[in-house]
Amino acid sequence: MEAKRDMDRLPLRERNKQRIIRRIVEAACTLFRAVGYERTTMDMIADKAEVSRGTLFNYFPTKTVLLLPFAGDLYEQYVQPEVHKYLETQPEMLDALRFLFLTIGEQILTHPDIEQALQQELHSPQSTMKAVISRIGFFDMLQALVSYGQQRGEVRADISVEKLAHYIGTLYVSLVRPMGDRERSPIGYTAEVETLLAFLRNALRS
Repeated sequence: MEAKRDMDRLPLRERNKQRIIRRIVEAACTLFRAVGYERTTMDMIADKAEVSRGTLFNYFPTKTVLLLPFAGDLYEQYVQPEVHKYLETQPEMLDALRFLFLTIGEQILTHPDIEQALQQELHSPQSTMKAVISRIGFFDMLQALVSYGQQRGEVRADISVEKLAHYIGTLYVSLVRPMGDRERSPIGYTAEVETLLAFLRNALRS
């Protein structure tokens, strides 16, 4: 409902632009699920979204870029519900962070093309990463976990929830930066997460 009110406040041209983008993203996500990323072509996406090739390439110059909203879709569909369910067990805040990061790794980063898209965006001068992360509520989740930790007395209270969440998110996002010639393995990713959590265990204490 709130998103609809925000859309209604936009000028007509911007509303139309956002509707086209949403149609393209929904078409791409549907095709990625149905036939797979490799078999999906830009022509197929344009046809399903009912837009011209020119319009599609104007908004999304490469198919890889469309993996970012697809990653966001996976986050909303698979990661968020699992984290909320896990929080019902009243875990320690760092355990909740571990669960969040490992679930992202399992549900999203195991797709090599998604990781490549994230890496490209992190180094792009016109990155849309911030918009994608904002849309899927990643930092909202981090803020909720930090607030949860403060209520349990596990997290320092002399720094605002927003800043702590931003610090944690920035450190975590650095995990998906290119790793040189090494391929990222599930074991390697888990080890990086544990290193990050070991640092946060001390940094988040008052």
